[in-house]
Amino acid sequence: MSIYHELPSDVFDRLATGGGGADAIAYLRRAQLSRHRQLIGLLLSAWPGDPAQRDGLVDALDRAQRQDPAAFAEVFTAPLVGAWTGITVRAHRQGQATPADFAHLGGFTMVACAAAGVDAQTTIPVRDGEASLPGLGVALLPGADEALVTVEDSRLTVRGGGAVVEVPADPSRPAAGWLPVWILANAADAGIPARIELDDLDPYRHGHHAPPASRLAPAELDLWRENFADAWRMLDSRLPGRAAELAAGLRVLVPLAQTDARAARSATIRHAFGVFGLTRPPSVADFAVTLVHEFQHSKLSALLDLVPMSDPNDGRRFFAPWRLDPRPLAGLLQGVYAFVGVAETWCALRDVPGIGQFAEEQFAEARIQVDLGLTSVEESGALTPAGENLAAHLRRVTDGLLAVPIPAQTAQAAEASLAENRQRWLDRQLATA
Repeated sequence: MSIYHELPSDVFDRLATGGGGADAIAYLRRAQLSRHRQLIGLLLSAWPGDPAQRDGLVDALDRAQRQDPAAFAEVFTAPLVGAWTGITVRAHRQGQATPADFAHLGGFTMVACAAAGVDAQTTIPVRDGEASLPGLGVALLPGADEALVTVEDSRLTVRGGGAVVEVPADPSRPAAGWLPVWILANAADAGIPARIELDDLDPYRHGHHAPPASRLAPAELDLWRENFADAWRMLDSRLPGRAAELAAGLRVLVPLAQTDARAARSATIRHAFGVFGLTRPPSVADFAVTLVHEFQHSKLSALLDLVPMSDPNDGRRFFAPWRLDPRPLAGLLQGVYAFVGVAETWCALRDVPGIGQFAEEQFAEARIQVDLGLTSVEESGALTPAGENLAAHLRRVTDGLLAVPIPAQTAQAAEASLAENRQRWLDRQLATA
């Protein structure tokens, strides 16, 4: 049965300020579960393989949900469920989905059954010798095309190509034939009230405009963990509200390949709430800002699943002060929403020893970028009533950021940088016209 979510006005108002709080994030996660279930239902209705396998999955899913609804929801609100459903539904509509794309549901189903304490079994695809149990890890089965996964007494066993892999009782620990998804931060760690994964294994972790990284070496993993912990402490001490939102909604980071040593990259996929891809940021402050920046995109994308903000038929392109390519109105709104968080974060980091001047310069630039981008959104004439409401809330927040006193020289440098970027954008448009 589908559940239709009507966003409470107070939740919308809190999210529309660019914040929202942990309760609003929890609401967005619940809405994502409904979205994932609808997309899975679509894929089941178009199932290309053995109907008996499909029916077995439906039965196992039903039993797991009835046995432990909370465990079922935890598995099926996972961000990479959104990534898989989004990628596979789009491929299906384009006639490009493979049977293995559909059969990936078996991995999620067995993980949910193990979490709920339901015995079950199914076959799952093996790609390049790896059978994926999403969110947990992969079983190494060289030479196999498919694997049989069984759940007995909440323990998972994977068989294929003559190999048998027993998934450890603690799946985050390596074992014979088993590669776990890395844990970046655990709820047991001091000051980090969330479990966050660093997934360099999932076959549907791509789509971030840069390829996903291969398996991280132990030394690189240690750097990720140290840098994340430092960034989290920075946010928790100076922006506790942002840290609380991240704790409520961020579940996975996907490390991206460092294809350009001079540039850090990060990106959020619209249909995957609570995950984003990134190269390891060059500093703790950059890591903190990136966490806020990309989670802003996740929040607004989840909000847009519930409430349309702009006319989808508006074909115009706009100047976005933070990039050189012209952006559609929806993309510009995404940038404004994200950079409100960026500006607030740099503002809060101005008193951090060693980076105060840099943070103030970044704050000065980000706030006028938001102001100019938001003005274009407000004057577009293509917002829905909800979009106008969102813009009005963001305007009040932006005006507050503009009222923060900064040295005149810093403000002037920010204005000059914005003017230079706009001229570069105009020159680029003329060159491509």
